[in-house]
Amino acid sequence: MSSDATLTSTATVDEVWDLIEQTSTPDEVAFTVLAAMSSDVDLRAQIGGAASRERPAKVADQRPDAALAYVRAITVEGFRGVGPRASLVLEPRPGLTVVSGRNGSGKSSFAEAFEYAVTGRSYRWENKKSKVWQDAWRNLHHGSPCRIGVEVVQQPDGAGGDAQRVLIAARWDEGGGLDDATTWVRIAGGENQPVSSLGWDRPAELYRPILSYDEIGGLFEERQSALYDALNKILGLDEITDATARISSVIKEIGDERKRANGLRLALRKVLATADDPRAGTVNKALASRPYKLDVVEKEIAGAESPQQRLIQELKACADSVLVDQAAVDAAVGGYRSALERKLGAAETALELLSTRTTLLRDAQRYVTEAEAADCPVCETPLSAEWQQRVAATIEDSSRAVEEHADIIDGWKAASRQVSELVADLPDVSLDGSGLDEVDAYRAAVARLRELPEQSAVAEHVSAEWPRVVAAHEALTVAAARRADELTDAWAPLVEEIVTWLSAEKTARENDAALDNLNDAKKWLNDHGSQLRDQRMQPIVDSARDIWSRLKQESDVDLGAIELLGTGTQRRVALTGSVDGEDTGVLSVMSQGELHALALALFIPRATVGDSPFGFLFLDDPIQAMDPAKIDGFLAVLQELAKTRQVVVFSHDDRLPTAIRRLSVDATLLEVSREPGSKISVKRAEVTADRYAADAYSLIRDEGVPAHVKNAAGPGLFRLAVESAAKQRYFHECTRAGIAYAKAEEDWAKLIGTKACVAVSLGRDPKESLGGWQSPHSHPHRNNVMGICTVGVHEGGVLGLDDVRDLRKTLRDLLGSK
Repeated sequence: MSSDATLTSTATVDEVWDLIEQTSTPDEVAFTVLAAMSSDVDLRAQIGGAASRERPAKVADQRPDAALAYVRAITVEGFRGVGPRASLVLEPRPGLTVVSGRNGSGKSSFAEAFEYAVTGRSYRWENKKSKVWQDAWRNLHHGSPCRIGVEVVQQPDGAGGDAQRVLIAARWDEGGGLDDATTWVRIAGGENQPVSSLGWDRPAELYRPILSYDEIGGLFEERQSALYDALNKILGLDEITDATARISSVIKEIGDERKRANGLRLALRKVLATADDPRAGTVNKALASRPYKLDVVEKEIAGAESPQQRLIQELKACADSVLVDQAAVDAAVGGYRSALERKLGAAETALELLSTRTTLLRDAQRYVTEAEAADCPVCETPLSAEWQQRVAATIEDSSRAVEEHADIIDGWKAASRQVSELVADLPDVSLDGSGLDEVDAYRAAVARLRELPEQSAVAEHVSAEWPRVVAAHEALTVAAARRADELTDAWAPLVEEIVTWLSAEKTARENDAALDNLNDAKKWLNDHGSQLRDQRMQPIVDSARDIWSRLKQESDVDLGAIELLGTGTQRRVALTGSVDGEDTGVLSVMSQGELHALALALFIPRATVGDSPFGFLFLDDPIQAMDPAKIDGFLAVLQELAKTRQVVVFSHDDRLPTAIRRLSVDATLLEVSREPGSKISVKRAEVTADRYAADAYSLIRDEGVPAHVKNAAGPGLFRLAVESAAKQRYFHECTRAGIAYAKAEEDWAKLIGTKACVAVSLGRDPKESLGGWQSPHSHPHRNNVMGICTVGVHEGGVLGLDDVRDLRKTLRDLLGSK
């Protein structure tokens, strides 16, 4: 079984290019598919005739190594079953950890707190509709403060780089609801940041590294589309899905234009069929079958702009014409009358003489001033200073009078111009051939109005003639509307409908080729998208089958194909297989325990695909509904996963820890217990090294085992116990020092011999002597055990229960500082 069901790293676009070349896809379809995968803009440019795209050169995947996150501790206070602050401390590296505790011990509270911190939600609480459940998330005995802290270590995916600690936290104020939490993340001891800055929102949705008993049971109870979506998302075919959606949108848009043209054609043919005009029959025949004869239709309607049709248009325009309203006319006439009265009230001739005299006096004044003369230049009479002052006053008064008179004249001219424009702007009507007497009556009224009398009679003339023009115009508009209706024959409205259809048909016809191409591209995506989906789904299917083969013990059901079928509301997951060799759908024949096992078989590959940033996998009570026969198979699956993942299993019974002890599986066992007041404590059960020591004790104590067998096998168990304890201590110290797990694993794999393992766990060089640590004087038990692990392994020896006691003391020495 591959615990990392790694999907193909080839870019989706490159895969599509390969399929296009393999299937000899027409260029028009191929480039439409590729444009749709790019963007809506590129798709519209492609169907609009833009240049086709060239295939870019393939670029090797240069994605930097991702950091895998492992959990170091979960700290909870006031949340669910945890009252005062309690912590679940884990080893942040691959390996198997089982957290046991009776129902109500608080173990699942750690799991739910972890789920909320990492994903921002809780499957269990979201699906509990009862108000009792929804209001019971805060601890009864210690509801405030209420907070969660999850410390993870991000290990670089490779031997290079340093590990980085990250704290994900949530806090609830007193009285706040479950959704009112304040959350943050702190990376490497820096400033608090939004949890979204960690970049886990999308991965948590895709790879969901947490599975609870409720979710296991609900995996096949929810809508089929939910399981489909969960599996489909991780296949990384968003480009295919988006391209199909873009093409469907454009197809609908263009298809609507074709539907409109077709609808207009059907309606037009019904009207044409009842018309008596022979031109209607010709057009109807041209529209009978595809391709419609547009040239015939255009020829028949070309005569629509006849003299008669133009007259009808002129009559309609005349009927719609309007005159200036009476208020504007009254204002213009009143303004003219007032201006004229002011003009006549001024003595025009006297003012002209005054103007002339003023000019003469101004010139004389200028001469006297500039020539410095004392006599008048005309009569040579002496001009005194008094004369000059009198002349200056006279000039000022005369100038003011001239300016006022000029303003009166300008006002009268403006009023005259307004009346002239009012009369000139009246609409001229020809309507030749209309036969309307009202036309001549209107023209005559307008002509009389435009024959303006002398200025003193203009106002009275306009006031008298304007109502006659208005009456003639009203009579004309009514007559013109009536005559337009009379002259409009049965062909004119048909022409309007034909022109409307013709325009719609031409638009739709321009897009018909594009529509056919888009439909072909959509079909290509549906057909080959399924092929790509099957290719990417296969590693998950293979992994699920492998896991099921281990979990199905004593089950007659064999798992076959797992397929994502249908689209839209019809999408579903089809699970087929066989029962006793007979092909069938598997869900209907499975027991509850088998369904839970199948849910795990599907969940685990999804949670462990290669692109997941989560190095951990949390399972809350996964074996609750399992038959005892399936526990060993499940443990085998966990062992394989634990080679590359930090696997943490919460269990309410002792079946899994018992199997671990019985099969001597390398795993960390933790026990959760609850005291009054929701005080939760976590303690380590026997470690792997202790189990090896227990095996050694059983071997040596068993009187039925021959001495030479004990002496040959016993030292090997001693060595396994010591090396296991040294490894546990070494990796713990590496984590504290910030050394990447991959680097620690690489260095550990190079060690040869128990002595080297112990040396590096103590922080020494692997070739360095253990010296005082195993001194026969100060630490005789260590010296004895190390001798059994090295010399004793090769040369045999006589082992007794005292040696086992020394082994246990040595193990406590190695693990005691943890």
